[in-house]
Amino acid sequence: MPALKPVSPIGGREPKLLTIGQVLNLLRGEFSDLTNSKLRFLEDQGLVTPLRTDSGYRKFRQAEVDRLRLALQLQRDHFLPLKVIKEYFEDLDAGRQPNLPGLPEAKPVRSRAKKLTSLDLVSQSGVNDNIVAAAQDAKLIGAAPYGVNDVEIAKALVELQKFGLTPRHLNALRVEAEREIGIIEGVIKPVLSRKDTSSRARAEYLARQLQELFNTIRNEIIDREIGQIDASSDD
Repeated sequence: MPALKPVSPIGGREPKLLTIGQVLNLLRGEFSDLTNSKLRFLEDQGLVTPLRTDSGYRKFRQAEVDRLRLALQLQRDHFLPLKVIKEYFEDLDAGRQPNLPGLPEAKPVRSRAKKLTSLDLVSQSGVNDNIVAAAQDAKLIGAAPYGVNDVEIAKALVELQKFGLTPRHLNALRVEAEREIGIIEGVIKPVLSRKDTSSRARAEYLARQLQELFNTIRNEIIDREIGQIDASSDD
């Protein structure tokens, strides 16, 4: 895995400006699945802000190309969410000297291979046996031995109990998650069918991109509806 190179704050005059096509050609050697749409998505997320000509064409400075390269590498190799990457760039632009965000903890391994006992699940999440049993009935948590995902779900269930919500109230969430998994599996299936050694890593990278996009849409829909609660109080 190539070493990560920190990027500089954007500022000052650049001697050369690149079109989106030139940027794509520069980066495709490292990121073979990169597309115009992906570059525009990273722009929409605020990671870079290319200049615009009078005709509306994008022009990228070298500092922005470096940012794109780093952002794509952090996504692919360390699975960092775009929100974390964006915050790193914002700190850099504000004159702070942040470290590259959370690399030691960011890998998806996250002790994923480690299996936990029922006692581990209870001690790490604060869940009780009744919630575990209900969560298993609702197919939110699997059977022992447990994984780190089970721990995080159990923690959330403990908090939701304070609102009077139990695992049986969350059936719709599970069903929707299974639908999203089905969509993701359909997208990455052609990648997994290839026999080269990088296929599984690339498939997981694509799957996590889709996961992040699904999360963005879901969160924005919910945020929009919650915003209506406050707006309705002004009527």
